[in-house]
Amino acid sequence: MVEIERVLTIKAVKSKVRLDQYIAEQLNRSRNYCSNLIKDSLILVNDKKVKPSYKVHIDDVIVVKIPKEEPLDLKPANIPLNVVYENDYYIVLDKQPGLCVHPAPGNKTDTLVNAIINKYKLEDADDLRPGIIHRLDKDTSGLIIVAKNREVKEKIAVLFKDRKVEKRYYAICYGNPKWDHIVVENEIGRHPVDRKKMAVVKNGRLAKSEIWVIKRWENVFLAEIKIYTGRTHQIRVHMSYLGFPLVGDAVYGNKLSKKIVFPRQALHSYYLSFQCPFVNKLMRFKISFPDDMKNFISKWSINS
Repeated sequence: MVEIERVLTIKAVKSKVRLDQYIAEQLNRSRNYCSNLIKDSLILVNDKKVKPSYKVHIDDVIVVKIPKEEPLDLKPANIPLNVVYENDYYIVLDKQPGLCVHPAPGNKTDTLVNAIINKYKLEDADDLRPGIIHRLDKDTSGLIIVAKNREVKEKIAVLFKDRKVEKRYYAICYGNPKWDHIVVENEIGRHPVDRKKMAVVKNGRLAKSEIWVIKRWENVFLAEIKIYTGRTHQIRVHMSYLGFPLVGDAVYGNKLSKKIVFPRQALHSYYLSFQCPFVNKLMRFKISFPDDMKNFISKWSINS
């Protein structure tokens, strides 16, 4: 028998959206996770069992039973943490490239979560992903917020879901766009052939990015990117879609971009701001380039 951690009742405010997609947005969980809940009859619509593909109607009453998850046997790891800011509620970190945010099959010990529980005593340390509100790709560096307890985690997660957190990145990209500023707004979902990748597709989830060219070199440029949504690999997918993939991106790069040597995708989360619900103050965090991007920019500036 499945042990239930909590039950949520949601009154739908959208229509013609797949149920698994709608619940994923509401819970800030993956669509696959929500689809499994539906298949296990842990999500009912108007007291009836439905399929994950069921199209939501406005005013549908959706009851979601969230099963208690078995805690991971998390091991502390002595990995350096670059703390940018800390208060009684959360920690803001500058994540180094090459560090996974949370444990997953194949890597259960050398992640940001393992480093966090080594230094901090979190109130939700028995959670699967203690403190983790949002994520950065393994090879993306920069700002990430870690909650000190479950209440903080849930409240700040709502800010992200409601797009009330401003997120800006620096990216080094291949090519020479004719524009200096562009807004990209489309839908992102799983690649139709390579399921490990994301792509611009029909019937995906809305994704919006705003891009400014900051500096140009020969066939390479530095961009500042503001994201209004937080889809998986969003910036990498959008820049590849535009024809200007990130330097060092082994997954979304093209033959020409991959000829430029860089140890990872050149992407850095340098700015976050939000109205903090705990201190009722606008919090702004801004950091400089990591060493590898700084060295790359310096080298290209000298040689250009």
